[in-house]
Amino acid sequence: MGRYLNVGIIQMPVSFELEKNLKYITEKVDEMMTNKIYHPPEIIVGVEFGIGVDPPQTIPGPITNYLGQIAKKYGIYFIPGSMREVNPSLKEGYFYNAAPIFNPDGELIAVYRKMFPWYPAEDIYAPGSEYVVFDIPEKDTKVGFMICYDAMFPEVARNLTLLGAEVIIGIFFDPYEIKQFGLSTTSLSQVRAGENQAYVVYTNAVGPSGYGTTLYGESCVANPIGRSVWEADSIPCVCTVTLDLDLV
Repeated sequence: MGRYLNVGIIQMPVSFELEKNLKYITEKVDEMMTNKIYHPPEIIVGVEFGIGVDPPQTIPGPITNYLGQIAKKYGIYFIPGSMREVNPSLKEGYFYNAAPIFNPDGELIAVYRKMFPWYPAEDIYAPGSEYVVFDIPEKDTKVGFMICYDAMFPEVARNLTLLGAEVIIGIFFDPYEIKQFGLSTTSLSQVRAGENQAYVVYTNAVGPSGYGTTLYGESCVANPIGRSVWEADSIPCVCTVTLDLDLV
């Protein structure tokens, strides 16, 4: 019997208002977990800045406590997106672009801080310094994680696979202008998957960014031989994609 992992994707519009984002995420997780049409996901992934940027938050803190309760309610691994993190290790006015990761008990098992902020646009964000790979023991697998511009550097995905990841998840906040340069999530996912012989799951936000650009969506999944197995359009959506881990 194979090892199958059901990955839920929330391709969502992102607001500067944290409460609005949390409401959207909560509703979509509930929709995915109670829908009788397809298998419920075992891990759900949001998008870069999907939690919010204002006001900045501490990790752990009230927001991660709230998100952990969602993971616990449905017994899922949960990466709701990234957020602007206040951290005492940083100089005043600087933040991390950080993504909390929860297990099915609602525990905060890891925090990934974006290692390659996209300068100069993200000049208030300090780079993180640690790769994150976490276990899903129920599936005898490991999942690696990255944020947006990290995917441009082959070494990031390579180190995640060398640390044992069979699935690499990346969350994005990419506008159409990036895609016009040929740097789409679809092409990147196929390249990184083929290079590392791992599944790659990339999610991208969709709609107005709030910075005068429009995010193009097109979240996608590529298999270990670099072929695209699922692609979204440019509208908000949710989907569950089943990964056959024995293909890795």
